[in-house]
Amino acid sequence: PGLKHQRNLKDRGPVATVTDFIPRGQKVGPAASTFRKGACKNCGAMTHTAKDCVERPRKKGAKYTGKDIKADELIVEMAYDYAGKRDHYAQYDASNHLELIKADNRIVEERLKAVQKEKIGKLAAKEQAKTLKKRQKRKKQKSKQKDGAESESGTDTDADTDADTDTDTDTDGEGDSDDAKEAESAAADLGQKLGMNRNSGTAKMSVRNLRIREDTAKYLLNLDVSSAYYDPKTRSMRENPLPGTNPNEEVFAGDNFVRATGDASKLADLQLYQFEAYDKGQNLHLNADPTTVEMMNKIYRDKKANLKSSKANKILEKYGGQQHMEAPPAELVFAQTEQYVEYDRSGSVVTGQEKAVVKSKYAEDIFSHNHTAIWGSFFDRNNFRWGYADDHSTVQNSYSTGESGKRARELAAAAVSQSVEQQPEDAATLSAATSNAVMEQRSLFGSGESLGETKLDESKVRAAVAAEKANANSVVMDERKRKYNSMTADETTAEGMEAYYRNKARADDPMANFSQDGL
Repeated sequence: PGLKHQRNLKDRGPVATVTDFIPRGQKVGPAASTFRKGACKNCGAMTHTAKDCVERPRKKGAKYTGKDIKADELIVEMAYDYAGKRDHYAQYDASNHLELIKADNRIVEERLKAVQKEKIGKLAAKEQAKTLKKRQKRKKQKSKQKDGAESESGTDTDADTDADTDTDTDTDGEGDSDDAKEAESAAADLGQKLGMNRNSGTAKMSVRNLRIREDTAKYLLNLDVSSAYYDPKTRSMRENPLPGTNPNEEVFAGDNFVRATGDASKLADLQLYQFEAYDKGQNLHLNADPTTVEMMNKIYRDKKANLKSSKANKILEKYGGQQHMEAPPAELVFAQTEQYVEYDRSGSVVTGQEKAVVKSKYAEDIFSHNHTAIWGSFFDRNNFRWGYADDHSTVQNSYSTGESGKRARELAAAAVSQSVEQQPEDAATLSAATSNAVMEQRSLFGSGESLGETKLDESKVRAAVAAEKANANSVVMDERKRKYNSMTADETTAEGMEAYYRNKARADDPMANFSQDGL
């Protein structure tokens, strides 16, 4: 029969797309002359209510005055598709944005014209001031010439006036050349400042690459996998990739060498001083004003050295001991040391200075059940199992048996290996050897269920049970809260093993959850 019964057979109207556009803000027709029932109480339009009205709230609405009734708006009702409903720029007129851009460009042009007019006006005023100064200077010189001409002869006055006129013309020429140069420089500055706002951009900056193409990359100096680590993100190699080479022939000694030599340490000290001074209220900045920071740091170091020396002198004057402050000779200081370091031919450390082991974020060195070593500190090669290093036990969370348990396990392992090597023909001989080893182990520290064969002191057993409970409650997970003698291992006795097995929780015991209240 098909699946036509599941289809929507209703007629679907046209669906508007994203590109369809109908401008908003259009009016349906002319405004009404009287107020209509159901219209907006504020403006009188029928297309909205007073709550949604965007007109200015009137003191008396159109419902009560019947004046200035607004026309009805054209409501755009379009059946948009999925993209049309979610289009942020639906029914947006892009021409409005172009008008805004043009208006902004006109404002920028007017501003540039005003700046140019101001510059030209300043240049003109400067020119007028210079011409006025020249005229005043000439008038003064002419007045001086007239005064001198009255006292001298006519021929001398003619010669003097000629000379004066020549000097005037010379000075005027020099002044004109200087003024012309100033005008040219000012015009150049004006054109440069105006050109900066006309898409000329700012000054270009050139940044040097971190490595020249002719240089050998750091990670190619030593191709050994176990050599110095190279961080590709920061392009840094902290350690020396070739530690055995001659220092005079080294091309690259590692980033740590660069950081620890030269003025790097001084710069770090300056940075630290700037941070401390800023915290104490001084407004210092190493990059903005390095000279001030350097001078302030020098003054601070001098004052600190003087204060330290004054304190030391006062203490020595009061208590004495100047002879102990003298440094030993250099040949004694640098000739011998208490630290032993052994190197191989390549220069790497064989014994001596070893790298400090970095602790993980997990809890470490937590000892439980009277153990002095952690689980996994010992590996039994015969059974291929991990265990504890103090008693060679391969059972996790087992009670520590100390050196006696360690000796017993070694004897048992030796007996088993000896029996395997001899390969006894009689099976009874093998079982007897193993039983003897087990009996030796039991005689040393007991084996739990077979403790009934040995004689136990009940008072010691009760004391061991109480001590076991106290030890279980006093297990401290935090290393900082551990007591002083908590790491010492006591000798394991039969009463201690009996107390351990009495307190041991057995999950397979059907009476484990039994209580007296249940009766």
